[in-house]
Amino acid sequence: MINFVKSGDTLTLSAPYDVLSGGGCKVGNVFGVAANDTPSGSDVTCEVEGVYDLAKDASVFAQGDLAYWDDTAKKVTSTVGSNLLIGVVEVAAATGLATVRVNLFGVPGFSGQAHGIKVAYAKYDFSVDGGATCTPAVSDTIPDNAVVIGGGVNSTTAVAAAGAATVSIGTAAGSSAASILTATAKASLSADAVIVPTCVATPFKMTAAGKINVTVATGPLTAGVIEVWVLYTTASA
Repeated sequence: MINFVKSGDTLTLSAPYDVLSGGGCKVGNVFGVAANDTPSGSDVTCEVEGVYDLAKDASVFAQGDLAYWDDTAKKVTSTVGSNLLIGVVEVAAATGLATVRVNLFGVPGFSGQAHGIKVAYAKYDFSVDGGATCTPAVSDTIPDNAVVIGGGVNSTTAVAAAGAATVSIGTAAGSSAASILTATAKASLSADAVIVPTCVATPFKMTAAGKINVTVATGPLTAGVIEVWVLYTTASA
């Protein structure tokens, strides 16, 4: 074919900041690993496919987890927020490790696209998080200025409590404790129940970044697993 240019696993990009060889580089919705030290504004050769050890934040990664690029910290993170989806983790990495091994997708997912619909996720698990109000161990951060427009709640294991407990879902900062789901009785959170969250009918805008949070009233809970998906887009201000 006379119009073939190259395979596309390597791209020449204009460095948006000073980047070192082996460092991550994000240009728009393209992420690559720099092949050489390059000052800001100069052309840099970037590998956009392959497996690389990249600097990471304090996130804990299991094998197969999705990896996102925090372009402010210049590190891989598990936080969705407004970060760019860049690949999947090949080797588990604990909090204290400085790097994580990532298989780059080559083409990013929608999570990193400006003004696109993004998904934040949380999982409350009684065996991990206990029965009281908490920020679950698995909880994404919804960024400042995010406009929350919907989502879903699924109690994959029935919620139980000694008393007439209720569960509300909101964020630890940036919105109310019940902005995502108003107080819902444990009876409504039976095994495999799918609940339409409050934010579907009542969208809201985050005033600060905050993790998805679970509030228990008239508790504590004695069992239950609740998965939460929150749909949002990020406003310019």
